[in-house]
Amino acid sequence: MAAIPPVMLVLDISTLSSATPREWIEFSRVGTCCIPQVIYEEMRLLFDRSPDPDLERISREFNRFYPHSGWKITDVVGHHAALKTNTSHALTKRARVSLAVAKCAYGLAQEFPQNLIVLVASDRELQQKVYDMQVDNLCAIPGSGLIQWSRSGQRPIAVIQKIQQLRAKVGTKTAVGSTKPVTSSKTATTGIKKTSIPAASPTHNTSITPKRALMRPSLGISGLVSQLIAIGFTLGALAVVAWIVWTLFLGKEFNPQQIIPSSNSSEQTTGTFS
Repeated sequence: MAAIPPVMLVLDISTLSSATPREWIEFSRVGTCCIPQVIYEEMRLLFDRSPDPDLERISREFNRFYPHSGWKITDVVGHHAALKTNTSHALTKRARVSLAVAKCAYGLAQEFPQNLIVLVASDRELQQKVYDMQVDNLCAIPGSGLIQWSRSGQRPIAVIQKIQQLRAKVGTKTAVGSTKPVTSSKTATTGIKKTSIPAASPTHNTSITPKRALMRPSLGISGLVSQLIAIGFTLGALAVVAWIVWTLFLGKEFNPQQIIPSSNSSEQTTGTFS
């Protein structure tokens, strides 16, 4: 099963204004938080001069929060037919900012096809445009959905649907990629066989010849040793037989005393001569 794709959150100014700094921190648990350049400039503008005290407070808190938040500012812009403006109608500032945020989200979706880009905005018309674009790794949810997601860990329905689409897409690419190397490996194996057969035959012949030359001396030595052992056994057997024959037949007739004269006989002989 394919893993859950990394999530990148594109935050609109309406999302920031409807949440507290504590909730901003919780947004980072869901994924990487990206602030479009137009939103960052708008927050700076509200911090410098805002007629609304609430917006001024939010911009002031954001300027204190952002340097240590780990959030990213992005100026990526993507162009899509659904995000084109009608030149005959003048857009309000809010509509221009929302459209710029949508273009930023689409640009990130094109730049990071393996990630799930989630546009967080309260503008329902903008959410509908994102839905009509039918981009596999791009969806839109309201700010309340992001707050619930970061608190409970339960993903919104739009996010779940896009994750399933990305998993199916990754699984299809994996299946296609796994079949292509098989064909190339077969071709490579065939090429190896063609080149290895003529090169292997002389090597095989030269390796057999020394083995036979080495085996012949070893066989001659073993035969010589066996012959010497047989001769030794034969000589030993002959010696034993000779000893037995000598003991049985010649031992009784041979008496050393008959050869060596005794002292009495020598004395008698001496007396006779005298």
